[in-house]
Amino acid sequence: MKTFSDRLNYAMQKAGLSQAELAHAVGVSQPSIWKLTTGASQSSRRSFEIAQALNVDPVWLTTGVGEPYQADSNKKPITESNVGSEIPIKTWDSTTPLDDDEVEVPFLKDIEFACGDGACSEADYNGFKLRFSKSTLRRIGAKSDGSDILCFPARGNSMEPILPDGSTVGIITSDKRIDDGKIYAINQDGWKRIKLLYRTGPDLLTIKSYNTDEYPDEAAPLSSVEIIGRVFWWSVMV
Repeated sequence: MKTFSDRLNYAMQKAGLSQAELAHAVGVSQPSIWKLTTGASQSSRRSFEIAQALNVDPVWLTTGVGEPYQADSNKKPITESNVGSEIPIKTWDSTTPLDDDEVEVPFLKDIEFACGDGACSEADYNGFKLRFSKSTLRRIGAKSDGSDILCFPARGNSMEPILPDGSTVGIITSDKRIDDGKIYAINQDGWKRIKLLYRTGPDLLTIKSYNTDEYPDEAAPLSSVEIIGRVFWWSVMV
């Protein structure tokens, strides 16, 4: 399964979804899905949503890296009949009291306000906050009070189609251990970015983007790169 269309067809067969059903679940036209399945289109800005609908890893779907299914991948594919049926959606604003299992974390104006130790002052961000459940933070190895979580918008197209420009990402600032193929917020000579990292030597890193056509791989001394934190969550507006 070397191509996007190979992986897409495989995932659709496993999920039992037709082109029309997948198109409806993702909110695109059936011809758009047909182009992807035949290889007439090699990628889609809706790749993340397609992966969600098929319950496969979006990184695997778009790049072929990793495995299609995670160990806990026993959820139903997202279809018209079951979307929203597993997780209730609640509305809230800044005046809504926190639930017992919720914490608020800073939503920064930009990655430039993210400090290496995860600290930020009121002057550093816009005052906006996002909410996460304590149980979710415990499950990903973060502090349950959210003190090591920062969120901010991703800028540029280097991480498309997984992280389109304007996507919101969340990082764990206490997780600085490099796990090959994971996404990290990094600081390199004052330049803060979101990238895939690979250890390729005792003191050597390969810094990768998803959009490899425009952003080729980079090699850098490990000692020259500060790990701000590991990306554990992102939200894509469509």
